[in-house]
Amino acid sequence: MSTVAIILAGGSGTRFNSPEPKQFLKIGNKTLLEICLERFQRHEGIGAIVLVCPAARLGQAEKIASGPGFSKVVKVLAGGATRQGSSSMGIGAAPTDAERVLIHDASRAMVPEGVISRVLAAMATAPAVMPVLPAGDTTVRVDERGAVLAVLDREKLRRVQTPQGFRLDVIRKAHEMARNEGFAEASDDCSLVLRYKLAPVVTVEGDPGNIKVTYPEDLVLAEAIYRDS
Repeated sequence: MSTVAIILAGGSGTRFNSPEPKQFLKIGNKTLLEICLERFQRHEGIGAIVLVCPAARLGQAEKIASGPGFSKVVKVLAGGATRQGSSSMGIGAAPTDAERVLIHDASRAMVPEGVISRVLAAMATAPAVMPVLPAGDTTVRVDERGAVLAVLDREKLRRVQTPQGFRLDVIRKAHEMARNEGFAEASDDCSLVLRYKLAPVVTVEGDPGNIKVTYPEDLVLAEAIYRDS
């Protein structure tokens, strides 16, 4: 099957508190976006890459993606106002021969090859796949005042990572149904598949090193992971 990686690099980095969106910040001499693209470029299971970035940074992203090391990047396009909108645009831009897609947040630039491989392997039989990690901390449910309502069983809780993998027809249908409903608040793509009961979502093992760079201190950790990878 032909598999396309859709890299979502459309964030503005508000929580990072930097004038430069975090995906364009550098570790050594490489931006997080370059590092992320390298992970999918060199994976033999990925046939093509679609990059979605902020409209104001389109030229900057195109310059990075046009480098000689990124031959799999087939499209670079401006994203939408939300993550869900950007994901939908990336899905719509997938090559016509694509049968499966991986949707990945560029802020998880350190994604290990093994995570990508496990998602791809599970997609041989599953229409929707997400990598997860155990919830190490005790987790509670609170009310609108912040009072604890329940202590949740952490043995049944997982932390979600990307890339999430889908049969292309399934995730296209999920986004179509969301547009028809006027729903635009999905934090990830598997939640849309579950919302519309289109398919079961299978989990595979994630990786502690597959961190999401959200705050400045995360960049320090990402640099340490990159040096050791």
